[in-house]
Amino acid sequence: MYDLIAPYYDLTHAQLTDDVGFLLWLARQGGGKVLELGCGTGRLLLPLARAGFVITGVDNSEAMLALAHQKLAQEDELVRGRITVLAADMLNLSGCGRDFTLVIIPYNTFMHFPPPQAEMLLRQIKQCLAPGGQLFIDLINPYIVAQTPNDHLLTLEQTVTDPRNGHTVLQFSRHHLETVNQVLHITWIYDATPPRGGPIHRTVVPVTYHYYYPHQLELLLDAASLSVTAWYGHYKQTPFAEDTPRLLLLAS
Repeated sequence: MYDLIAPYYDLTHAQLTDDVGFLLWLARQGGGKVLELGCGTGRLLLPLARAGFVITGVDNSEAMLALAHQKLAQEDELVRGRITVLAADMLNLSGCGRDFTLVIIPYNTFMHFPPPQAEMLLRQIKQCLAPGGQLFIDLINPYIVAQTPNDHLLTLEQTVTDPRNGHTVLQFSRHHLETVNQVLHITWIYDATPPRGGPIHRTVVPVTYHYYYPHQLELLLDAASLSVTAWYGHYKQTPFAEDTPRLLLLAS
């Protein structure tokens, strides 16, 4: 899936920076090694490493990791030396090491996992955490997801220009909500056109997201011998509520 999204990921996520300051705050609390699961193109790896943290990133998309390596090559040797990037499945973290003071599952990544896999992932993470270490999971508020219009309509999300070739990229989405199963199906469509016009290159990516309410997350964490230590509804550390934009949880 992300191999298809990779050419457009940084373009369409350029404005996603609000979580960086929050994660730097979390990393300073632990002061040790950081593990990011679903590191993608390195959106979070780089600011954390530049701030002095030793961080390991894990992802299973070769195309996304190729872009991360391109970015790393442009950093100075000191920053590069703090970053380890692994091509691996998040459900098998045996090669990642242990004693991480902070494990990050960033922006909606946890939603790719149905409940049995989510529990398996949390059990893996428990084995990676140092004593007193923290797990951070960043999710869209499930109460907001549950209000997604189930109309199958195609919606234009944004229009961006690719600086590499000048192509105009239109990002569309179409939604289908399964309320009973707590599953949101999104079809992402990327239409790229040359600057002087011509044929459209269309990329279609179907994605399935599983959304979880707080009590369900608590049960999954408990099964992995983890427990919630804090809930937030925003990167500004405001309390979680049904109308906050995010569901941010810390567990240990």
